Amino acid sequence: MRRYGTVIGYDSGAHIEMVQRLTWAMPDTPIRETFYGYHPPLGFLVPRLLHLIGFTPEHSIQIVSFAASLTAFFLLRATLKHLHLLSKPSGIAFLYIASSIPIQLSIATSVNLDVIVVAFAAATLYGAVRFLWPHAAFSDAHPQYILPLRFHHSDPHQKNNYYDTTLAVLCSVTAIACAALTKFSGVLLLALLPLVALAQPFHRKWFQRCALGATACAMAMAFAFPYYYARYYIPEGKFFPLNTEWTVKEETERAIAKRDEDRTQFFKDLFHLHPAYAATDPEHSDGEINRLWDAWRDFWIRNMRTGQLRSDAALKVGLLYMHIALWLLPAGLLLFLQRVRRRTSWIRLGWVIVGFSLIQVAALVQYIYRIPYAGYGPAKGLYILPFAWGIAYLIVTAFQDQRLLPHRFRPWIPIMQRGAMGLVALFVIVNHAIPMY
Repeated sequence: MRRYGTVIGYDSGAHIEMVQRLTWAMPDTPIRETFYGYHPPLGFLVPRLLHLIGFTPEHSIQIVSFAASLTAFFLLRATLKHLHLLSKPSGIAFLYIASSIPIQLSIATSVNLDVIVVAFAAATLYGAVRFLWPHAAFSDAHPQYILPLRFHHSDPHQKNNYYDTTLAVLCSVTAIACAALTKFSGVLLLALLPLVALAQPFHRKWFQRCALGATACAMAMAFAFPYYYARYYIPEGKFFPLNTEWTVKEETERAIAKRDEDRTQFFKDLFHLHPAYAATDPEHSDGEINRLWDAWRDFWIRNMRTGQLRSDAALKVGLLYMHIALWLLPAGLLLFLQRVRRRTSWIRLGWVIVGFSLIQVAALVQYIYRIPYAGYGPAKGLYILPFAWGIAYLIVTAFQDQRLLPHRFRPWIPIMQRGAMGLVALFVIVNHAIPMY
């Protein structure tokens, strides 16, 4: 509530301008007429409804952002509940870590389109696991200690559940189509359905479910393609035009020429794990060289371009998180790869979460390669928000394998689990109490 009415975010003025200009009767402006005119319109039209009933554009956008953030949380929770993971420490820890990473708290009250895309991603994931994953296909070879919670489950492909299956398919299709009509990055949600389909263990209805997933993908593309073709391809000759290509055309052309002179060096700089300025000035943004490190930092420390002051405590806590996570993610990835062939719902969920996170990073690399002008800061964590799910999943996985403990410590596992859950609770409380962004 302390941020209600405070404008926070990248290019917030351009975003507010689109909410004021667009209407449901006239949902588009000429692509190059305004700074945000190239974006699909849905992310502006939803807050427009609130603006029409008396809210200011700033308040309208914040309300939509907050509602989308809550929606993403509860849909992710519903996914874990469907997989019987919400009654286990790993599922609970994953849910609250993923929802309390500092950047996730920022987008809940800031001016942005990406939080809406995350909500649609959560809806797509929930619908996909509902109609593609029967719980009977999984086995818990190494079950965790179950918390005293139980939830009912039924196979969505039972004859008496075809109605639920149809609703789940429509949920995924609608979410993907709406995400694509909100921002170009929403198109990446198409990858969730094949990932979920491929992650399910092989069983007698495996091909039937894969065919159903492919049909849902085709339906989502059929909804979004006509708009992209008429709106972008016909006038611009490409499906994803970017405003950088005309607002800073000369700077972009020089950056492309510099990239092409030494592409090897370009990628070395891009993937440099810990640039020198990270230790001396962790808030520095390099205006000459693109680095994925800047996107990683955005998940933990507020980017200076968002236009809000931040406390010293927030900076210190964010730096602590950022460096601890750098060690935990590789450890979690190694443990995940070691157990990648298991049929447990946790591991198969990891196929989807880790796979989708890698797709997000690959898309960001492609975007930076296409528009290498560092002055516009293309390496933003905001552009790959679902990667936060991958961060949370790998952190939890790093602590999950009980077999790594010496035998003499295993009787203490329940106490250790309670201690770990206490740390998760502390993580949530601290991040909500300190104005991290």
